[in-house]
Amino acid sequence: MNSSVVFESSHNRNRELGRVPWAELSADTLVEVFKWLPVKDRLRIVPQVCKAWRKASFDPGCWRVVDLKEWCRDNVAGNIDRMVALVVGRSCGGIQELRLACLQGDASLQFLTQSGLSSLKTLCIPGSEVTENGLCELVLSLPSLVHLDISKCSAISSRGLEVIGQACRSLRRLDRVMWPMRTWPFVLDDSEAMAIAKNMPKLKHLKMSFDWVSDSSFDIIQDSCPDLEVLEIESVNYDKVLDHHVSYEVLSLWG
Repeated sequence: MNSSVVFESSHNRNRELGRVPWAELSADTLVEVFKWLPVKDRLRIVPQVCKAWRKASFDPGCWRVVDLKEWCRDNVAGNIDRMVALVVGRSCGGIQELRLACLQGDASLQFLTQSGLSSLKTLCIPGSEVTENGLCELVLSLPSLVHLDISKCSAISSRGLEVIGQACRSLRRLDRVMWPMRTWPFVLDDSEAMAIAKNMPKLKHLKMSFDWVSDSSFDIIQDSCPDLEVLEIESVNYDKVLDHHVSYEVLSLWG
């Protein structure tokens, strides 16, 4: 049987079964699929398949959502900074979600600030050694920020949280979990909780450590954030009952 006939027969059978060959998918459909792949696949594998896939992999739509948290933990500062520049460049400044971790210094923050990422809604940089000034300068350029994760960023203080709250009026979720205290007596500091309560009234989801603040601080946060729906508390030991309108979860750091 002629090969062209075989191909045509297979093609028609796929059509009858509702299967559309990958080669016939539109560019928009390919972009929609590729954007959910791991970053390393988008960079290394997809462009090697065919011209259509390569073209789609360079579409800014493929780079609206980028999760590099696990990759960052296995790489040095220079590699991370170059990767951040690459994915932001691929998005043509339209990146909406960027998840990083373990940044060493402010180089990536400065690049993001200079890039004018007005569409960025999610930024995660847990475990990063960045300066408070570097982060504050960045958030001032992120008017659309909805979710910020600055857990275990030890240089950030209540002053930084005040700037974040005042600059990011659309902020709905904040992750601010710190290391558990392993010394006795515990030294409580309510300044961060007070900064959150005063400057982030529209929060719907808050994740933080209980061991660093007094239990009364959570009452103040709930009173100041009427839209709060989820409060995640990471703690060695916490048995306080919160208001019934808030869904809360206690996560053990030592268990």
